[in-house]
Amino acid sequence: MTKRERFLIIAGLVIGLLIAGLIFGVMRLPRPEASAAQSKESTEEMAPVGTESSSEKTSTQHGEHQHGSAASSEPTEPAASVQMTEDEQRSIGLQTALVQHRMIRRELLAVARVEEPETQLASISARIGGRIDKLHVDFTGQPVRRGQPMAEIYSPEILSSAEEYKLAIENRKRLAGSAESQAISGADELIAASRRRLELWGLTPQQIDTIATSDKPQIDLTIYSPASGIVTERKVTQGQYVNAGDALYTVTDLSRVWVKADIYETDLPQVHVGQAIEITSESALGTTLRGQVAFLEPMVNAQTRTTAARIEVPNPGMRLRPGMFVQVRFAVSGQHSLAVPRSAVVDTGTRKLVYVAKGNGVFEAHEVQLGPVADDYYPVWSGLHEGERIVTEGNFLLDSQTRISGGMSSMFGGSKEFNQQQTAPESTQFKVSFRTDPSPPRGGAEADLHVSVQDAAGKPVTNAQVQVTLFMPAMPAMGMAEMRETATLAAGGSEYAGSIKVPTPGTWTVTVEVSRSGQPLTNYRGSLNAK
Repeated sequence: MTKRERFLIIAGLVIGLLIAGLIFGVMRLPRPEASAAQSKESTEEMAPVGTESSSEKTSTQHGEHQHGSAASSEPTEPAASVQMTEDEQRSIGLQTALVQHRMIRRELLAVARVEEPETQLASISARIGGRIDKLHVDFTGQPVRRGQPMAEIYSPEILSSAEEYKLAIENRKRLAGSAESQAISGADELIAASRRRLELWGLTPQQIDTIATSDKPQIDLTIYSPASGIVTERKVTQGQYVNAGDALYTVTDLSRVWVKADIYETDLPQVHVGQAIEITSESALGTTLRGQVAFLEPMVNAQTRTTAARIEVPNPGMRLRPGMFVQVRFAVSGQHSLAVPRSAVVDTGTRKLVYVAKGNGVFEAHEVQLGPVADDYYPVWSGLHEGERIVTEGNFLLDSQTRISGGMSSMFGGSKEFNQQQTAPESTQFKVSFRTDPSPPRGGAEADLHVSVQDAAGKPVTNAQVQVTLFMPAMPAMGMAEMRETATLAAGGSEYAGSIKVPTPGTWTVTVEVSRSGQPLTNYRGSLNAK
C-alpha cells in the first residue's frame, strides 16, 4: 500500500467521524415543544399537596362558566366553538331551531322470516314393514287433503292376517246353527281379535269390510293422509322396502304460518306477548297482514345479539311462503319528551354533539345523552335545556371547521376578534375585546396582550381581574404534548395589559376570564394563529 492510499483512507475515516458527531449533536438538541411540556409537568409536580396548579385552576374556572352543556370527556379542554358571520352562515345553508318538548311516537321495525308452523306438522309413517308398490304422491310441494291416498305398501303380514280374518268369519258362519254357546263365543272373539289387528296396522273399516266380502286376497295396504296441507318431505321411492315406524311423508298445514322477527337487545323492553303487529312484503305490495306476538324466545343469539319474536299469522291464498323475508312493524306507545331533530346531532362514534347558538354568530358544541331515535327526533336525556337554539342544518361543516382549527375561529378568515355577551350573577351584561401585539404573534416569542371590558352602557370596567389562557391540544401523531400558558393582566387606563410567551406556531385557543372580588363577570373565547 502506497503512502497516498494510506493518506486517503485516514482522511475518509476522520471525515466520517466528524459527520457522525455532528448528527449526534443535532439529535441531542431539545425541541421547544418538549421543553414547554417538560416545564409544565415539572411545575405541576412541584405544586404542594392540597393546592391546584394553574392549568387545573383555569380548567375549573372555565367549567364554572358552562351553561347547559354536558360534561366533556376531557375536562382540561374548553368546549369546542366556532364563530361565523351572517354571510358565512348563509353560504353553508345554516339553519337553527328551538329545543322543545314534543310527543315522540316510535315505530319499531324489524326484519322477519316466514317459517313452517311447528304445531301444524303431520308425519305419515309405515305401521308395518313391507315394499312400496305404488306412490300416489311422488313429489314435494304437492297439496293433499285429509284422507287422500298417499302410497300402497305390500306386506306378507297383511296378507296372512287378512286370510285369518276371512277364515274366522267363515268359521263363525258354520257355527251359526250350533247349540254350543261356548264355541260361538270363541268364534266371535277370534273375529274381533283379527279385525283389531288389521285396524292397528292402519286398515280402515271400509278396507276391512272389503276383505270380508271379496274373493280376492288383500295384498296391498293403502296409506292415507291424516291431515290436509302441503307435502314438505318425501322420504320414500316406489319399490323401496320400509320397516315399521319409518317416516314416508311430512305434511305441513300452511293455512297459518309463523313469522319470526329478530329483536335487538335494546328493543326487547318494548316488545311483549300479545302486542299488535303489521306485516308487509315485497311479494304482496299494497297488502298489510296483521297479527300478534305469540311467543318471545328466552335466549339471545350470541352472533347477532337478537331475540326472535314469534308471530302467528293467517295465510289465505298462500301469500306468505316459508323462507320469505318480510318487514314487521310493532306498535309502540309514544312518549312526551324534550327532543331535537335527527339532523341536529353529530355522531362522532364515541359521543354525540349538538351545536348551540350562543349569539353574536358563536356556535358551541354540547355533548348530549340521547334516547333511541323516533319520528326523526331524538329524546334528550341530558346536555340541553328547553328554549336553547340549536343548529339543524350545516352542523357537519361547523364540526369539521372546529376540529381543523382546534378552537373558535372564522371559517374563512382564521383567527377573528368577536364580542361575546354573557349574563353575570347581577344580570349585568359585559362586552370583551381582545388583541395581541404583534398581530398575529410569533411562535417561540413574547406577545403583548390587550383586553378591554365594557359594561352594558359602554363604560370601561377598570376594577376587575383579567386572566388570559392559551391552549393547544395534544397531537400524539406528531409527538406533541398538550400545551397551556396563562397570564394575569394588569389594569392600565381603559384596558388591561400584560405579556405571554407563545411556545410554538399554530392555532391556539384563547380564553379570557373576567372576575371581580372572586366572582366571575364574563368570559371570552377565541383563537389566534401564531406564525
